[in-house]
Amino acid sequence: MRYLFVILIALGFTFETKAQSVTDALRFSNFEASGTARALGTGSALGALGADFSVMSSNPAGLAWYRSSEFTITPGIFSSSVTSKLNNLAENLPSDENNNSLVLNNFGIVVASQPNNVDWKQFNFGLGLNRLADFNQHFFYEGSSTGSIVDRFLELANSGDGLDDFESGVAYDASALIGPDDEGFYHNDFELEPNAILQREQNIITHGSINELTFSLAGNYKDRILMGATIGVPFVSYREEKIYKEEDPNSVGVGNVPYFDQLEYIENLTTTGAGINLKMGLVFRPTQAVRIGVAFHTPTGFSLSDSYNSSMTYNYTESGSANQGTAESPDGLFAYKLRTPWRAIGSLGVIIQKAGFLTAEVEWLDYQNTSFNFNGYETDERDANAAIQKTLTSALNVRLGAELAYDIFRFRGGFGLHPSALEGEEDIVNNSFSLGLGLREESFFIDLAYRQYNFKETFTPYLLNTEANQQFIDKDISSNRILLTVGFRF
Repeated sequence: MRYLFVILIALGFTFETKAQSVTDALRFSNFEASGTARALGTGSALGALGADFSVMSSNPAGLAWYRSSEFTITPGIFSSSVTSKLNNLAENLPSDENNNSLVLNNFGIVVASQPNNVDWKQFNFGLGLNRLADFNQHFFYEGSSTGSIVDRFLELANSGDGLDDFESGVAYDASALIGPDDEGFYHNDFELEPNAILQREQNIITHGSINELTFSLAGNYKDRILMGATIGVPFVSYREEKIYKEEDPNSVGVGNVPYFDQLEYIENLTTTGAGINLKMGLVFRPTQAVRIGVAFHTPTGFSLSDSYNSSMTYNYTESGSANQGTAESPDGLFAYKLRTPWRAIGSLGVIIQKAGFLTAEVEWLDYQNTSFNFNGYETDERDANAAIQKTLTSALNVRLGAELAYDIFRFRGGFGLHPSALEGEEDIVNNSFSLGLGLREESFFIDLAYRQYNFKETFTPYLLNTEANQQFIDKDISSNRILLTVGFRF
């Protein structure tokens, strides 16, 4: 992830609006339809086998395997464990944070019907909700390093655009920036000791999800060819709070940096919106035991809206007197559009008589095809899309799953490989594994599943035009999900 931020630094984003970045593009393009506990327990790889509500968001042709109507509901628990470390100095220690939340992962109904046609075995309709992504996370870091967030505000103020409403303007109103001088340049306290060691920390809490409303129709032709389509309407809800602090570790007024004592900078962001897409699928059964599936997802066209604000408190000592400057930004609003990549999914399922099945899926998408549309901000739009082109690449996700059947009980397992979407880091592959149990009766079923997804990220709290004094925080993330599905057939 560090390469991502170096690219962004080189591009020098200095929007007066909230800067949509590569990180935002990935956040709203990277999702997986875990839907039901059965799907989660088998690695979310049921595209060819179907007969599960989750396939409406992966390969809707699998909907045509249903022989009876069904209602499902899937509550669950989502947890995220994050170990974060400011790696600018080796002596900085890692910090651990955990976040737990209750989720509704799936809710819907499938209506199965047998047409009066000897060749067409089923025409089935599905309506409901599948969760595609969770944004609930809490992480915290602290440590010592050189540089200050005020250096970023100084760069923005001296960039030629002057003071903006949300960063450099807030810093100036809070007395963190001084000036302008006779030549029109601003200054800060940290220019006096640019290599001074500061104590810093940041607390970041994010909430939200992407939930997709699905409308699906599928048909079964001679139990050989299944076709299906889904109109998906994903809804985005994302909320982020960042509280960043710096402190001179020495005595107030006589510290490493003349004048400076402490600062606190708070950012709040809420993103909401909705999109639309079309998913088309086909499943072919060449033999009784083998099913081959293919699906294509059109790009999702999102219409999103950001609301955001920031505030700053700056404490300093001048002539032996303690002073405090405070400032708040106005409430910002910015509406824009985001287009996610095409997706192509191939799947294979093998039925092992009455003993269970094996299943596999590969999903290809090119994150470079993600693009922003900023109405009225053409230069910013061009820069943001150029960053996507330079920073992201294509990815091939692999999902494997298996189920063992014993009487009315089902035992499941799954595994996933998820390559990095960043250019130059394609060899970094994150992994997930899942386990599940099920009980199947004629008129109802209960499934329980657990999945753990482990991955790494590098985060930077602010961007500078050079990498000198840039802060890098390494994050080891374990994302855990427990789902319980209850279903009724009728």
